[in-house]
Amino acid sequence: MGAMARPDSRRHERKARPFARAVPPLPTALRRRKREAFRVALASAAEGLFLSRGFERTTVEQIAHAAGVSRRTFFRYYESKEDVLVERSERWGERLYAELAERPPGEPPLLAIRNALIPAVRAGIEDAEFTRWVIRVLREKSPLRRAMMERRSRLEERIAALMAARLRSGPRDNTPMLLAFVTRALHDTAFNAWYDHETGDVTGLVDGLIGRLHAAVAELPSGWSRVLPRGSTSARSKTRRR
Repeated sequence: MGAMARPDSRRHERKARPFARAVPPLPTALRRRKREAFRVALASAAEGLFLSRGFERTTVEQIAHAAGVSRRTFFRYYESKEDVLVERSERWGERLYAELAERPPGEPPLLAIRNALIPAVRAGIEDAEFTRWVIRVLREKSPLRRAMMERRSRLEERIAALMAARLRSGPRDNTPMLLAFVTRALHDTAFNAWYDHETGDVTGLVDGLIGRLHAAVAELPSGWSRVLPRGSTSARSKTRRR
């Protein structure tokens, strides 16, 4: 009787998974931290070059080289070198939004805006040299101003939503958006006033701006609300009082 055929052991071997599947993916939090580290490194490199070489003379290639990455990697995180500056402005705006969101619900809107502005502006001028440079460039480069205005409109919408919740406003009430415009205008004006006067008294600076706003409103003549368009909130409330 001939020898029995040996079973083909290879038939029962478990194949190894493809390499890409064998290496476990990075946890989401770790990937997020890694991306943030790259973004911070690129922003830091860009800001250093902007200060030393000037905005116009700094190229994307130089920023990538200073951060130790390729030009292609730069464009994974930023659309352009202008985008680095826009992001810095957004960080100032995000700090303002966070401070405003933390204000107590019962605090009057203008007081809440004032109390949010002070720490937000103070945080923004911690890196005084770069903040001065950003403000100077924004005053000189209109394309940068336009890019920042597009992003700021989103911030205004989010602040308006905060104000609507605070005031429990209806969908047809324009007060939240008005307060959002005022908040952003005070924020921008505070940075520009700090640039012009180099004051360390941020509280006094913010209070001075709000005081001027209050004084300007107080100078309105009596009976000014009669010129409001028919159908406005004030006109309707006045009619009800009659």
